[in-house]
Amino acid sequence: MKQVKFALIAFACAIAPVNLVRAESACPATIVVEQRASAPAPDWTVSYSGYETAVAGVTIFDGPPAQQASLVPDSEKQVADNIIQVWQLPKSDRGYWLQCNYANTTAQIVRRLPASVNRCDVVLNHNVRFGGGGGNVVKSVNCK
Repeated sequence: MKQVKFALIAFACAIAPVNLVRAESACPATIVVEQRASAPAPDWTVSYSGYETAVAGVTIFDGPPAQQASLVPDSEKQVADNIIQVWQLPKSDRGYWLQCNYANTTAQIVRRLPASVNRCDVVLNHNVRFGGGGGNVVKSVNCK
């Protein structure tokens, strides 16, 4: 059984520019994750990669994430090496939620967006992907 604890760190890493942490509502560039795994049998040894986490994806929900009403971007375009995704968020009694997904962990963080937020912009690097079939590297997340 894996136990995961995490704390937020508000600093940028090489693949996540500082603007990830400056917006009204944005994903922290990294999170600290402490994992503990049990070996499935005595002849197995558990080790850890030591790879840093980095914001690797974003999901916007209409209502609490447990209700699984994830939204697709209203628009997506490629500009130079960037993929720009935009969610337009009209007033909603259910509220909108931002879920931040991270590379090298199954840990995710989620928060309700302030009622004043009416748009989220996500910029992805078109030419850089996370390994293992992962998505494009997130350059910035800005919900305003």
